[in-house]
Amino acid sequence: MAVQVTCEYVDQQLSTWNLSKPLVLGVSGPQGSGKLYLANHLLVHLRTKYPHLTSVGLLIDDFYLSNLEQREVTAKAKIDGNSVLQGRGLPGTHDLRLAIQVMEQLCSRNVPVKVPIYDKSAFNGEGDRLPESQWQVIEKPVDVIVFEGWFNGYKKIDSQIFPSAYLTQDPSGVVQRHRMYHLEDINERLASYEPLWIKFDFFVYLRTDNLANVFKWRLEQEAGLIAEKGVGMNPDQVRVFVDRYMPMYYLYYERMCDGGVAKRGRNLEIDIDESRKVRRWRRL
Repeated sequence: MAVQVTCEYVDQQLSTWNLSKPLVLGVSGPQGSGKLYLANHLLVHLRTKYPHLTSVGLLIDDFYLSNLEQREVTAKAKIDGNSVLQGRGLPGTHDLRLAIQVMEQLCSRNVPVKVPIYDKSAFNGEGDRLPESQWQVIEKPVDVIVFEGWFNGYKKIDSQIFPSAYLTQDPSGVVQRHRMYHLEDINERLASYEPLWIKFDFFVYLRTDNLANVFKWRLEQEAGLIAEKGVGMNPDQVRVFVDRYMPMYYLYYERMCDGGVAKRGRNLEIDIDESRKVRRWRRL
């Protein structure tokens, strides 16, 4: 249903879009919510219905720092005791210069464009960017860009307001388990992502009213991995994994959902339940 709603929405936008420039669509949603599934099926729809257009998909994950660069970030974070930056995933663990460069090349139709590919299995799961010789090469000028990521659209909280945002969280909750200045560091890093967000002509995001669903969805994913491959995280490991991301959700997710990211009238909110079924949707 979320795929159908999104495809119909994008069809409407394309019907009036001036293709003198690419249409850029941001896709966001909590981990496990189905955002990647949505983005992939939207691309299938676009390539099937509009074969004369060139549609490409980008993942924020493909712009992770190289393994060597991430190890340097992790080493500094360990010295400081900042667990949220010990490993890839959060703001501050991406090569933003590369991401912005690729987006600008695609938007200006300056082809060919090399798009990095990230191998999450490299270095025993630490991950690493593939050699440039193995990157995806976009040969044709692009008409539609679908850019997916779990914190797409999250914006820095004003530095004067951040202490209040932190201190009003549950004192025994996951946010205040972290020192405020560690999360302030992440908050400052978020500002560097906004040059990407402002390129979104339209923005689609999945909304849940219960962030505990993130844990439930990850458990389901790991159960599927265990059934398919015989390996996966147990519930305790899932909890540790998910908890590292949860401060971001509690601090930024509702703010993003309430205001959208693209210009007014160009945001599509899709409200889903714990089974990922669509309950309602609206435009903002």
